[in-house]
Amino acid sequence: MIINYFNKFYFGIFILSLLAISACNPKSTQSETITHSTAQNISFNYSAKNKNYVSAHRGGSGIKGYPENSVETFEYLYQKGIQIFEIDVAETKDQQLILMHDNSLQRTSTGRQDVNQVDLKTIKEYFLVDDFGQQTSFSIPTFAEALNWGKQKPIYFMVDIKKGVDYKDIVSTIKQANMKNQVVLVTYTVGQAKKLHQLAPEMLLSVSMRNERELNEMLNSGIPTDKMVAFTGTRRNDKSFLDKIHAKNIVVIFGTLGNLDKSSAAKNGQLYRDLENDGVDIFATDRALDVHQTINKN
Repeated sequence: MIINYFNKFYFGIFILSLLAISACNPKSTQSETITHSTAQNISFNYSAKNKNYVSAHRGGSGIKGYPENSVETFEYLYQKGIQIFEIDVAETKDQQLILMHDNSLQRTSTGRQDVNQVDLKTIKEYFLVDDFGQQTSFSIPTFAEALNWGKQKPIYFMVDIKKGVDYKDIVSTIKQANMKNQVVLVTYTVGQAKKLHQLAPEMLLSVSMRNERELNEMLNSGIPTDKMVAFTGTRRNDKSFLDKIHAKNIVVIFGTLGNLDKSSAAKNGQLYRDLENDGVDIFATDRALDVHQTINKN
């Protein structure tokens, strides 16, 4: 009887300890709840009421400890409010799809070969390196791993298909992951856009609309405008041109990559606010967090 009493006594202390630990450590759950509750589903149908968004170039760059085209970087930025990630998909020697911008593994990983000269098993032995040359513990992700991370999150991937990759493999992988409603396939020519639309008519396309000629070519391509996202390049256009695109209910994405990002950083982000007033809906940028904070200031 005495033993039973002590057993119940210590069991009660154990339960109270668990409750105390739970009450004292709500931070991680709370921060996730706050971030996810403020994230909105992204609309690619133009409306003047739409929120402006940031597309993290190469999945996020220029962040110490977080390399480009990395699932861990996606998660880091997502927790801070980023919902669109431009990623680069390349193919290994054994025809496996991975995330890698360059032809060579050297700049962004501990590997030294060209991507198409190495099989996936070997690539998985390498580690990613951040933009400051620091090796991380993160491995090079497959395209499927990136897509699986994005499931059930209010995010989109802008999928930049590297040279030599078969469009059919890209489309097949997206469909297998059930992510066809969370991707935008990046194209650079009308021919590419037509080919991808034929393979995946249900998926969105980023199409080049840098000037009147390209705008008219795309409008006459036979691709429905509700499947288009207009990339207007990296040179600023007149507001009147962006108004023409908006008149077709097409969202505008503009690249502030490189010099424009550097210039805006020197001017405390004023350029981003000016571009927002021009009609830019999505900023493709190497400074994802800075731009996100700037365009979301009241």
